[in-house]
Amino acid sequence: MLKTLVFSALLFVSACASVSDDGGWTGNGAQPFDGARAACQVETQATEGAQFEACMAGKGWTRPQP
Repeated sequence: MLKTLVFSALLFVSACASVSDDGGWTGNGAQPFDGARAACQVETQATEGAQFEACMAGKGWTRPQP
């Protein structure tokens, strides 16, 4: 019982903020990264640029600015 409770708490905390290993994207309460990226690629027909970044931000993902 205690193991289940601890595991559930860790899972909940890890879902609050995520970091992608693809380009430094960070998400806080974000949609799953791969799905968000795929949807934004289809929507914007791009993998970078202002429109792509705005789309990703709408799904909870941001990238640090240089």
